[in-house]
Amino acid sequence: MKKTVYRIFFVWEYDKEEKWLNKMSAEGWQLIKGSSFRYLFEKGGPNEYEYKLELLDEEPDTLKSKNYIDFLKEANIENVGKCRNWIYLRKKTVDGGFSSENKTLSHITHALRVEEIYNASRNMLLLLMAIGFIGNLMISYLPESDVTSFFNGFFTGLGTSAAVLALILLPIMRGNFKKIKNYIRELYVIEGV
Repeated sequence: MKKTVYRIFFVWEYDKEEKWLNKMSAEGWQLIKGSSFRYLFEKGGPNEYEYKLELLDEEPDTLKSKNYIDFLKEANIENVGKCRNWIYLRKKTVDGGFSSENKTLSHITHALRVEEIYNASRNMLLLLMAIGFIGNLMISYLPESDVTSFFNGFFTGLGTSAAVLALILLPIMRGNFKKIKNYIRELYVIEGV
């Protein structure tokens, strides 16, 4: 028996998505195909697989990523889906599941990659705000007309929209930074430092 579930997880909620997939596995629903908001499950045994999300450096279709995914196959880890640079991995629990020794380090790596996405987004928003500000500044020196009025509104809207998006992203970025700090603390506890 198969079922399709539609569910939204944002980039910064990868750990929540991973927990949900493992909870579904505990209920006997095994992911056989995952993508952006669509998950296809097949009924199987409870906890038959353990699931993990991984953020690749490049798109999954590049040679580097394909070689990495082939390497994972050799370790009995299946790739059951993708969403941009994210891949959905599963491993049979009878084979030991995913090693818990490197989970904290893996979480730090994930969180840092997500932080890179945030930083790129923040920089783009700052650039858009600057373009909006400079555009309005340049328009203010031109004589009043319908065209200058249009561009004044355009640049004001561009800068304001970028500022609002930056304010929305700020608490999310802060939350990810706290995750990184907690993972590093956890790593120190594991290492006994």
